[in-house]
Amino acid sequence: MRSPAAIAVFAAVAGVSLAADLWSKHAVFGVLLGGSGVRQRSEAVLRDYGPNVPPDDVLRALRLQRPVFTGLRLTLSTNPGVVFGLPMPPWAVAVATVLTIGLVCYFFAMSGSSGHWLHVALAMVLSGAVGNFYDRMIAHVVVPGVARPITGQVRDFLDFSEVRVLGLNYPYIFNVADVFLVVGVGMLMVYWWFLARCDHKSRLKKQVR
Repeated sequence: MRSPAAIAVFAAVAGVSLAADLWSKHAVFGVLLGGSGVRQRSEAVLRDYGPNVPPDDVLRALRLQRPVFTGLRLTLSTNPGVVFGLPMPPWAVAVATVLTIGLVCYFFAMSGSSGHWLHVALAMVLSGAVGNFYDRMIAHVVVPGVARPITGQVRDFLDFSEVRVLGLNYPYIFNVADVFLVVGVGMLMVYWWFLARCDHKSRLKKQVR
């Protein structure tokens, strides 16, 4: 915390990552929901299934998609749960997010000034957690033709379900914040594995002496 350079790296990576996540959600949802005929299609869904259909079910029924390149589509979806769509009470999500933010700040404060790999990893975890928490607490999705907005859910749009490796595919839709979380956690695992190896080598040297 006494190193301006370390603070600058941490803050810059966290800020840019968070901005990229929130901007991408806003841009993709804005473009696809603003397409021609979306209002008419959502009104047709309400006529077929009744006016009390939850707005997130209407969004799924619309299947708003746009191909980007082979294997990647932008598919609008919202997730009321956590990873893999697992259900979790809102209060538990809030507690888990606050704990994550607290742990990230603690590890950063206790780290060395030259540990830029660790600082970048922590910043990516922080931005991913805050980005999805923002969606649950503040963001809302307005589907044209639907009176109630979608609230308390995370906006997802990255769809790689068409990609198959050895006959398997990843069917879940995710967002940029999820990418930062996974990459950040992966970097932390590599960092701690490297520390464990260094500690093991140090103990061996002491035993030899």
